[in-house]
Amino acid sequence: MALYGIPVLILKEGTTRTHGREALRNNILAARALGEVLKTSLGPRGLDKMLVDSFGDVTVTNDGAAIVKEMEVQHPAAKLLVETAKAVDAEVGDGTTSAVVLASALLEKAESLLDQNIHPTIIIEGYKKAMNKALEILDEISMKVSIGDLEKPEEVEKIKPELKKVLFSTLASKYVATPDILEKLMNMVIDAVLSVAEKRPEGGYGVRLGNVKIEKKKGASLAESVLIKGIVLDKEVVHPGMPRRVEKARIALIDTPLEIEKPDITAKINITSPEQIKAFLDEETRILRDMVDKIAKTGANVVICQKGIDDVAQHFLAKRGILAVRRVKRSDMEKLERATGGR
Repeated sequence: MALYGIPVLILKEGTTRTHGREALRNNILAARALGEVLKTSLGPRGLDKMLVDSFGDVTVTNDGAAIVKEMEVQHPAAKLLVETAKAVDAEVGDGTTSAVVLASALLEKAESLLDQNIHPTIIIEGYKKAMNKALEILDEISMKVSIGDLEKPEEVEKIKPELKKVLFSTLASKYVATPDILEKLMNMVIDAVLSVAEKRPEGGYGVRLGNVKIEKKKGASLAESVLIKGIVLDKEVVHPGMPRRVEKARIALIDTPLEIEKPDITAKINITSPEQIKAFLDEETRILRDMVDKIAKTGANVVICQKGIDDVAQHFLAKRGILAVRRVKRSDMEKLERATGGR
């Protein structure tokens, strides 16, 4: 572009600009290419993909989310489909391959509509109407599963086969070794969900997925997986002198550090003698001892702290026979609050 004979550069020199139908076709072609890659891994006859990264590490999987994460996609339109797959994986946990293949198929059909000079916004409106109609049909053809009363063991056993059918459709496409392992995992998942199901006032049950935590530890097989009806914290006890096992625990949940607070402003202390250093350290020790004494007076014998615990405080806690854990995640603290009734 030139204004009064002076060239005006809007884009960086050497940049190419594609617009109109050509840009639309390029984007559709990239999305279709990604869909073609994932299409053969979909369904009961789906094949695994072998991915080799720049370091030579090999990944073999048929999980759509894992495939798109490992692929170094460069095209912007294909990247949007990759982000779609990641969003579906984060929100639902399954259906990533289906989402990409469906989006690719919709774009393929849109290409023929573009050839008929139909504007993209009209195509989008049509797809939105089709989506609403599809949701209506899904509601009509879906089968309602009656849960019954989960407080009655006979009702729970009655509903388990139906829940297994739903669960099998998700786990069947995942590599979980032998059928007996698959059966074990399905039973664990169903037991976990039924354990945290909460009765709704209007009827039925609700499940907060945040109440189910998956803790992974390397070194054993899937057959050694266990369901623990409680809370698992992957943390070490802070002091070797503390007890390793506490029964009938009285748990204190603390969201402040058991440490000496540092001033908000920069402070400088001039010390001129060893006695002053000793007095300074003695005062710190007294403050920390008082903190531990207050905890001990409540009768707590387990302390779970969201933040840090000073070495001196650890020593006093160990002397009192109190088990302590530090730097516990906020999400785990919230689970502990719900489990223990803490406030």
